Amino acid sequence: MSVAPTTAEPTRPPKPTRPARTAGPVAEQLRAILARIHFYAGLFVAPFLIVAALSGALYALSPTLEKLAYQDQISATTTTTTTSTPLAEQIAAARDRQPGLELVEVWPADEPGTATRVLFADGSLPEGVNRAVFVDPADASVNGALTSYSGLGELPLRSWISGLHSDLHLGAAGEIYSELAASWLLILTLSGLFLWWRRTRAARSARRAAMLRGVPARPGSRRKTMSLHATLGTWFAVVLLGIATTGLTWSTYTGGNIDSVVSAMNWRSDPLQTSLSGDAATTDAHAEHRGHSAQHAGHRSPAEQAPSVLDAARHAGLDGPLRMSAPTDADSAWTVSQLWGPWVFSSDSVAVSGDDGRIVDRLDFEELSPYSKLSSWGIYLHMGIMFGLPLQIALAATALAVVALAITGYRMWWKRRPTRGGLPAPLGKTTGLSWQVYAIATAVAVGLGLFMPLLGISLAAFVVVDILVTRRATVTAPATGPTATAGPLS
Repeated sequence: MSVAPTTAEPTRPPKPTRPARTAGPVAEQLRAILARIHFYAGLFVAPFLIVAALSGALYALSPTLEKLAYQDQISATTTTTTTSTPLAEQIAAARDRQPGLELVEVWPADEPGTATRVLFADGSLPEGVNRAVFVDPADASVNGALTSYSGLGELPLRSWISGLHSDLHLGAAGEIYSELAASWLLILTLSGLFLWWRRTRAARSARRAAMLRGVPARPGSRRKTMSLHATLGTWFAVVLLGIATTGLTWSTYTGGNIDSVVSAMNWRSDPLQTSLSGDAATTDAHAEHRGHSAQHAGHRSPAEQAPSVLDAARHAGLDGPLRMSAPTDADSAWTVSQLWGPWVFSSDSVAVSGDDGRIVDRLDFEELSPYSKLSSWGIYLHMGIMFGLPLQIALAATALAVVALAITGYRMWWKRRPTRGGLPAPLGKTTGLSWQVYAIATAVAVGLGLFMPLLGISLAAFVVVDILVTRRATVTAPATGPTATAGPLS
């Protein structure tokens, strides 16, 4: 009996091992970390941004809404720039409407159709809130009285919108929301620009077209949504950075740190000196142009002083709408400054002695420090004042763009969800990076967190959430397959 020879079973060649994946260049590793931060910030902070953006759109339009709502009070029947009644009579008419109140400010009518605004301190109102009386300069008739808020003279509607945008009318607790939104708007914009720039760096010849028109993709795809998201962020980046930066200067914690730095670096210009007994008194070169009523000595009431103060300010070169602030004591001068308005890019100020109309001190905008100039421009751009209605429409459009960015961000996140159910994994990777990258990221995070406390606290919370998510994904990995939490940005 013969035995058939046995044939050895062929063996498969060993599967070649894939070389270990290197961490990659430092810039690419930082991109992965930024993608992770961008993801978590967009996921958790987007609701705050949406609220801030919608209230911000209303806030941007509030100067125009204020004019429409209070047209009967702020307008006048005057058809010429020359008023038919002296300023003293207009103030007297306003005082008759609000007897017993102390005069605080006067905004004289400077153009046809504008009423003179006379502000009084009213003890029944909160601190910083005045009673504004509107007087028709044609016949000194009173158009009405309204409460006036802040140094900008905001009327009730605009002040309510301002409070909604700044703190949701919740006080100190509400200010946290606005500072958190402004902080992360700054970081999201900068990180988004960097991520998009790194993504389009390969196509150098077509980079500009890609950034402005987006990347072609099939309709409804995640890539198409990403293209729209990046295009909106790129187009509005400069405005978003400006809004975030100026908003942070008004915030509680970051704003306080900014003030400390500015004070330490002495970036602010010296304020206008109003002391009548100080060394700031200067010779008034236009004294000969004022009437004799402005030259006699002796203490007069603010209402009696106002006409000569206005005359002195006009001869000192202050044109356009003016804000005249009455002195707070007998040793102080009037402060007269040009009001910011549409197409106004500077504001000069003078201190005027109410007794004799002497110019005590002068502060011209062109002599201010660069920081003081930029701060003023930033404030009135943020508030939609400097360029009037065109700027307000642009700011409202930017606010709606923020809402669109949040929605498209959520859409991209949701379309990354696994086909078998569950939530999408975070973008970017935080493992396998070099120690240099960890050191850079930690140093930047700590520095930003110390200067922007709310951003630092929320960033720490994101790190905790990420650790928990990554640990959970690692535990469940054998049952569900590999996870994308450590994968590159897709």
